[in-house]
Amino acid sequence: MNIVKFAMQMELDGKAFYQQAAAAAVQPELRDILLYLADEEQRHFMFFKKLSEGDTSAAQEELTNKDASLKDTKNVFVQLTENGTETSFGDDARSTWEEALRIEEKAVKMYSEEALKESDPHRRALLERIADEERNHVYLIDSVLSFMTDPESFADSKKYSDFQSWEGH
Repeated sequence: MNIVKFAMQMELDGKAFYQQAAAAAVQPELRDILLYLADEEQRHFMFFKKLSEGDTSAAQEELTNKDASLKDTKNVFVQLTENGTETSFGDDARSTWEEALRIEEKAVKMYSEEALKESDPHRRALLERIADEERNHVYLIDSVLSFMTDPESFADSKKYSDFQSWEGH
């Protein structure tokens, strides 16, 4: 299997999923996180596109040129509760975020496994780096799911304080 071509399609599918989920999201703050994830999937697609063209320098640049980050989402949980935003979540919203978690966990697993198989040290490092970015997404989505479970106390939780220090992990 050509991992790069497969990864390109997987990233495009992820982008479409996040865009569709954002269009259906009720809370604007959570919609923004979904749109952030859609942008990340597009950036990852471009990374793999450059990799497929054999341009590892340009691929690496795609990972370096990161406009948004988890820093942009850190206070969303507090904003949701302090602004009196509706914090009850239906089954559809929760299942959307659970599906997002599955998508990102699958990407982490696949990219990590492919990095282990890669004989070229530079390409291996790139695959490990993209796996790390996907781990950041897993952590973000897991935090959203924790927030959905108990929105009132999430900002005071260890999970939130851990989330505050996760950037750059």
